[in-house]
Amino acid sequence: MNAALFEGAEVQLGAMLAAREARMAAQHSLIKKHGLPVVSFTLNIPGPVKRFALADMLFDSGVDMINRALLSRGIAIADGITRRCETGCEYIAAIDGDAYRAKAALTALEESFPAARLFDMDVITNEFEHVSRADIGMQPRRCFLCSAPAAECARSRRHSLDELTDHVHTLLWQWYADAQAERIGRTAQRAMLYELAATPKPGLVDRRNNGAHTDMDFYTFIDSACITAPYFAQCAREGLNGPADGAALFARLKMHGLKAEGDMLAATGGVNTHKGEIFSLGLISAAWARLIRDGAPVSAGSICKTAAQIFACATPDACGLSGARLSAHGGFALALNTALPILRREAQNGMDTAACAALTALMAQNEDTNIVRRAGEAGLEYVKRLCTDADAADADTLMRMDDELIRRNISPGGSADLLAAALMQVYYIKQHYNELPQPAAKANGAHTRLKDDKYAWPDDSAFFDGEKPKQIHNGGKKKK
Repeated sequence: MNAALFEGAEVQLGAMLAAREARMAAQHSLIKKHGLPVVSFTLNIPGPVKRFALADMLFDSGVDMINRALLSRGIAIADGITRRCETGCEYIAAIDGDAYRAKAALTALEESFPAARLFDMDVITNEFEHVSRADIGMQPRRCFLCSAPAAECARSRRHSLDELTDHVHTLLWQWYADAQAERIGRTAQRAMLYELAATPKPGLVDRRNNGAHTDMDFYTFIDSACITAPYFAQCAREGLNGPADGAALFARLKMHGLKAEGDMLAATGGVNTHKGEIFSLGLISAAWARLIRDGAPVSAGSICKTAAQIFACATPDACGLSGARLSAHGGFALALNTALPILRREAQNGMDTAACAALTALMAQNEDTNIVRRAGEAGLEYVKRLCTDADAADADTLMRMDDELIRRNISPGGSADLLAAALMQVYYIKQHYNELPQPAAKANGAHTRLKDDKYAWPDDSAFFDGEKPKQIHNGGKKKK
């Protein structure tokens, strides 16, 4: 649990009483102004610290839930104010609809997930009367520690402040951790789908053809990718709440990975579509989450560095490693140092252009074991030369390369896995900086360059923290 997320300033009783009076005045002011009922929302946070990072996050989420819940019942927000005071955040809104229907909707919200037990949602009619739970046929709220009536526990002071505070912090952390895990899981799945969709990818399954494969197609990969989001989210949960020891954490990730591989094979009829990405993106998901748990700076560089540290705890020596495992041991250096800068540079030209350019650069450098298995060391050297000399921005060139690799039965699957790892970093950056421009669509699917003078990426500090990881090699020896 990240203690920094619970830090805040203490407030005195006098300030709390003054805030309550000001809140009542604002409620009455909105009722008088519009002649409508009002909804008033705050959080029940015990103790002298009422505002801290997680409380504010839950409050903002609650405001969004209120608006959506009321809108779904045909109740419009006529006017509203949000106040962020040292005594806590407040949302007060005049609603154009029945107060009792609104109370039923908000009561359902208060019961919808554990941390919603902290929601304090009042509905006041246009005649200044509070709508109670009893008015809509609901039982009074229960204490979240002992399930006795909450009012009874409050009057008798049955539970200590430390008990209440610890429980509230646990509720908030569980809510936050679950939300972060789901977000990371969706980001990993999106990276997997974007890697699949990028076209034309030489030798690989894409929207153009099945590449050098006869046992899988575009839809086989979609079937496989659809089962992965829960797995990646579970890896993130391990990073957030799992063992502190890296080796023990990796053992948990391995267990989840083996299950995900089984689910993949079941979804594809026994075809290995995503084994490498299940390993790499699962490890990256856990690393991202571990940084969040520790309150450490999160960047593309720190995510990859942490992934390498976790893997190294279980496999300290790189000797004998190859493929995805060698990449993980080296902190996914090619994805970070080669693919990611190209994705940065080419994003404004469209995802096909950016992803295929990054893939080609990876193919020119990666010791791709998939190529070696299919075409030997000579085939690997051929692909490296081909990609070094190619104009990766030219779709016609890429399609000719695709045709040639298909003819030679070469599929650079290892490089595709590294592309997915880089794409996951792209969507970490997009979520935090919101600076990926959207390419203008063309009916014929041609690559389109945007003219966006305002487009600017953050500097390298958004990607790297300290020294960039270096690509490591397996003792300089050729893999057999």
